[in-house]
Amino acid sequence: MRQFRSLPISKPVLAIAALFWVVMLLSILNRHFAMYPSFSSHDQGIFNQVFWNGAHGRWFESSLSSGESAAVLFEQQPPDVAYRRLGQHFTPIHLLWLPIYRVLPFSETLLVLQVTLVALGGLMLYCLARHRLSGQLSLWITLSYFCAQAVIAPNLANFHDFSQIPLFVFALLLAVERQQWVWAIAATILVFLCREDTGIILFSLGLYFAVSRQALRFGVGLCLASVAHLLITTNLLMPLFSSEVGTNFLSTSYSRYVERANPSTVAVLLGLLQRPDRVVLDLVTPFDHTLRFLAGHWLPLLFVPAVSPATWICTAAPLAALLLRTDTSIALSMQLRYTVMIVPGLFYGVILWWSHRSFQLSRPVRRVWAACLCLSLFFTFTLNPSRTWSFLIPDSVTPWVHLSLPQQWQHASEVRSLLAQLSPDTSVSATDNLLPYVSGRRAVLRFPALNFQNDDRLVVKVETILVDFWQLQQYQTAFSDARERLGAWVPLVQTLIAEEQYGLVSATPGVFLLQREKTSNPAALKAWADFLADSRGG
Repeated sequence: MRQFRSLPISKPVLAIAALFWVVMLLSILNRHFAMYPSFSSHDQGIFNQVFWNGAHGRWFESSLSSGESAAVLFEQQPPDVAYRRLGQHFTPIHLLWLPIYRVLPFSETLLVLQVTLVALGGLMLYCLARHRLSGQLSLWITLSYFCAQAVIAPNLANFHDFSQIPLFVFALLLAVERQQWVWAIAATILVFLCREDTGIILFSLGLYFAVSRQALRFGVGLCLASVAHLLITTNLLMPLFSSEVGTNFLSTSYSRYVERANPSTVAVLLGLLQRPDRVVLDLVTPFDHTLRFLAGHWLPLLFVPAVSPATWICTAAPLAALLLRTDTSIALSMQLRYTVMIVPGLFYGVILWWSHRSFQLSRPVRRVWAACLCLSLFFTFTLNPSRTWSFLIPDSVTPWVHLSLPQQWQHASEVRSLLAQLSPDTSVSATDNLLPYVSGRRAVLRFPALNFQNDDRLVVKVETILVDFWQLQQYQTAFSDARERLGAWVPLVQTLIAEEQYGLVSATPGVFLLQREKTSNPAALKAWADFLADSRGG
């Protein structure tokens, strides 16, 4: 085996990583500060509240996360401020980043952390590749990582648990390559702490180590530990907090393989084993969707993963977990976080493939590879992940929906004038796009929810409502969900005002601030009347 050797990171790699970090950070922070809604603004609010509560000694608690719980969705219970998110996703790794948030307790801190973790993952990948390959080839593989749609698109969304996985998994693989078993075990533990389903990723890597006999005992141990981690977290630990695993996730994501309303992971695994015909069919259908998903992953790597047996083994379990899901439109989306599950095994398999080839990169090969990277970047940009570049790319062409950067920032400035009127201790119900900016407090709900269970275990109404109908107005001509929300929410706000349950105390164009048991402001009422007239006229 190779002896330990220093693997310095070259200046070009550092420059590429720095450029990636700057472009990603400017893109995601621009959308954040412009308050332009992404598809996961609600998730950003959840994570920010989880960290905010953690900074105040209430680990993993979130009223926003409670709003997504089985108790609320299926039993019509009010959201609970003391609800612990560990019942939905087992993520103890948050405690590692909590000191950073305590120093910088802002929602955007999580976005900076995410981009930084992804960039560090690329540097770790270079070290891993350099252990087996030449500097030139390692550089190209690292460049492929930073140009990959599966790396860029999901991490332009709001903060999520998957962003740290490539860094930790690449560190694990490098430790195995160097036969530094203490570090390998430490990295394995970090991966397990990220989420309850990370064992799926490590199972495939352990399988490769065992089959290739590169690290037989460690591979077998990793497979066993991965299965044990999945079963223990989902069947023993997470149910201690709530029943989300079966009712909210497994029963919907793998409904074709289970009949019970609240299945366990064991029931899903047994269902898969009992329906091999269904499994084979679901692995390849819908064929066009599956092929596009795979091609999106293969493109920046010169389609090497398609012909690399090691890559197929290293990605087998996470790829199957995505392909077998009922909601394939979500699971196989290149701009959602689930696609990151494929990244570590994909790149490690490519490294292994190139390590068994003696030829150098010729100029024609480099040109084709460069073209693939350009195409990957082009497809990523035109995808406009999480509406990050909507100031350049219209959200809809027919009918035309496009908001320029000045329009976005002007609207954000108007919203901030209302946010400044909120007391830090007041309970708030807000529309999705505003949740990241009001979630640093104990009680936050997703509008139109108004009731919640407080720390005294009493069900009470929120003190403040903040709704942004301006954003929905821009989308309603092209998007049915925006029209539906306006159609349901505008009459609700009108009722709250008319019945004097809440007073309309302040308003900017399309954005309204209501407070419980307050007298409505005449100027704000005038703005509301103008909004209603404009809505009816439209």
